[in-house]
Amino acid sequence: MLILLAWFIHGVRPWFPRGWYLMKFDTASGMFLSALSLGLLSAKYSTARWWGGGVAAMLVLLLAVVALYEHFSGRPTGLDTLIVADTTSDKPGLMSAQTATYLLMMAASLLLATVPRRSFGIAVFVLSILLSLQALIVFSGYCFNAVQLFGQSMSTRTSPHTLACMLLLAVALTGWRAQHGYFSALIGKGLGSRLARRVFPFVLLLPFAAMLISSAMAGAGWLSPPVAVGLTIAVLAAALCGLVSLMGRRINTMERGLRELSLTDDVTGVLNYRGFALLGEQSFLEAQRNHVIVTLLIFNIENIKEIGEDFGNDVGVRIMRDIAGILRASFAPADIVARTEGDEFAVIANDESTGGVIALMRVGEAMEDMNAANRAYRIRFSVGEATSDPASGETFRGLIERAGLVRRERRRVERVFGNDDDPIGIQVPSQVARQLQDTHI
Repeated sequence: MLILLAWFIHGVRPWFPRGWYLMKFDTASGMFLSALSLGLLSAKYSTARWWGGGVAAMLVLLLAVVALYEHFSGRPTGLDTLIVADTTSDKPGLMSAQTATYLLMMAASLLLATVPRRSFGIAVFVLSILLSLQALIVFSGYCFNAVQLFGQSMSTRTSPHTLACMLLLAVALTGWRAQHGYFSALIGKGLGSRLARRVFPFVLLLPFAAMLISSAMAGAGWLSPPVAVGLTIAVLAAALCGLVSLMGRRINTMERGLRELSLTDDVTGVLNYRGFALLGEQSFLEAQRNHVIVTLLIFNIENIKEIGEDFGNDVGVRIMRDIAGILRASFAPADIVARTEGDEFAVIANDESTGGVIALMRVGEAMEDMNAANRAYRIRFSVGEATSDPASGETFRGLIERAGLVRRERRRVERVFGNDDDPIGIQVPSQVARQLQDTHI
């Protein structure tokens, strides 16, 4: 709009920076109409906006086609200077072929975007990429002083302010189309979108930075042009390899975080039922293959509901966390500890020695200490146990059912911690009690 103002009003031209006239009147009109069309089409739909955006895009198309015709035929049409005269150039009013090509693709993108068809949407996606590429090519021409990339002569070239409009329009068009699916990876909320936004600036700027440094070193005489090119390629290859490695590491970290989040109980921090089913079965199958015995212990907090009703939900949550901490501290780090239900925990322990029995004793002592320290309420544990037999062909599901059956059959349970007069304590299976006696502990 500022350049259009200068073309119409001679009195304001002295206030403009030198070289403003390199953006021809037709170029400024095409950029303005492109922005107008994009603004109308991307706004909330109405018939007036739809028609207005389409008409503006058609005018842009006309300007681009006329300019390209004059470039290829060498014959002026007179349309370039129909509205305002141009005395600053040997080819009055004629924009560069690069600018005309850009406006042609922009007009095609805007017109195709008005048609709600998937194939047209793909075409707009491709044109958006080509528009960005065209703007980057012109930018490269300025960076490396390659006149052929941004114009045909010094009076017919893509000016820096035209290049700024190109870049801004390409970004605007990409941002608009991102709402329709094809560029959604750049604006989404997912892990891939966040990673793409972080990597995108490096991928875009790294080649330009490397080539600019290389050109500067060659121009200063520090390196010969072949050496500068070779070093630039090597640096870019190493940088891209490092970037791919960092992306892979980041994706692995995100994946691991998601996996831990989906397999971990939010309240206690131990595995949830999904994690127990996944890792527990894997541990069980490995033990079967290696002919190793594992023991599954199911702990049930029998009166947690009553405690929650009497003392509040916060107390119940704190108890669950404390018990999860006791189980993790009592068993080996390699053992699997999970909260499988609201009031139930499960532990899969290696049973090659008496380590599991000793861990169970630690649980009992910690539970007694917890009950002794608190006089408002007491916690009661019952335990069911099942030991695997590698030669039996039993499944992991069968092991779980057998442990649950043992826990439910209270008549087969005898007390180890506490006494019969005090119903509050930890109940363990008689098989574990016999193991305790056999180890003389």
